[in-house]
Amino acid sequence: MQAKTKGLLVNLLLYAAAFAVGAIPFSLIDDLLLAEAVFTAAATMVIFIVTCFIPDTSLYDPYWSVAPVVMLLLAMVKYRLFSPNAILFFTCVCLWAIRLTGNWALTYKGLCREDWRYRQFREKCSPVGFFFINFAGLQFIPTIVVYLGLVGGFGVLRTGGFDPRLLIGLFVMLTGVALELVSDRAIHRFLREHAGEGRTCDASVWRWSRHPNYLGELTFWLGVFLCYLLTGAGKWYLGLGFLSIFALFLFVSIPMMEKHNLERRADYEAYRARTSVLIPLPPKKENRNTDE
Repeated sequence: MQAKTKGLLVNLLLYAAAFAVGAIPFSLIDDLLLAEAVFTAAATMVIFIVTCFIPDTSLYDPYWSVAPVVMLLLAMVKYRLFSPNAILFFTCVCLWAIRLTGNWALTYKGLCREDWRYRQFREKCSPVGFFFINFAGLQFIPTIVVYLGLVGGFGVLRTGGFDPRLLIGLFVMLTGVALELVSDRAIHRFLREHAGEGRTCDASVWRWSRHPNYLGELTFWLGVFLCYLLTGAGKWYLGLGFLSIFALFLFVSIPMMEKHNLERRADYEAYRARTSVLIPLPPKKENRNTDE
């Protein structure tokens, strides 16, 4: 069995077990938000325990895109939330999850081939130090962030009938998904055509933004909040948990990626000087000193 196939099978079994464990307390708790919080905490704990025995924190990576679908589906089934609003919203989340999980599967290489971020922490920290970083920073904080982003989504599920204003939020969500898809296709094509050259991708949307895939993700979660806000699904400030996702990307993910790219790509400094960090803007003209 190939390493990738074996790894995908392990991931499938692990997530089935994690979600099964989380579903037990979920079924016993009446309050939706509390039930979802306990579900996601229990499922994450299962994954964390497994990563203590299999030294591969990347086993957690699919959680970001897979768990929201399961959490929303559990809520819909348990509380019979099948209004047009709920179905449309859930469909958009599924499209997002398929794109993001598909991209993960496409680039997945197999067990114990951790993402560079996890390897960096593992190499720099003592075993005890990495245990706590793995538990809190690499797994439970992202789980909490995703949960906070979904609070607005749970509110949308509870709205009855069809609210045309929902379409505005759904459009923003799908715009984010489309931007991520375009970003993925562009960078995968670039890497195939320039394999081994160590060049920075500046094709398509990457010419206008250094992190268009991250912008797409942030746009998606903004759309989730807009769905919640525009449909009047609850008190507006309860949906602001999505800002934690913005904070994670702006203050952690982007700075780490910037530092990583500067260390491994000789042309990244010049690319960074001419290209917007996030919001797509026309590239700046390079200053060139020429002898008259």
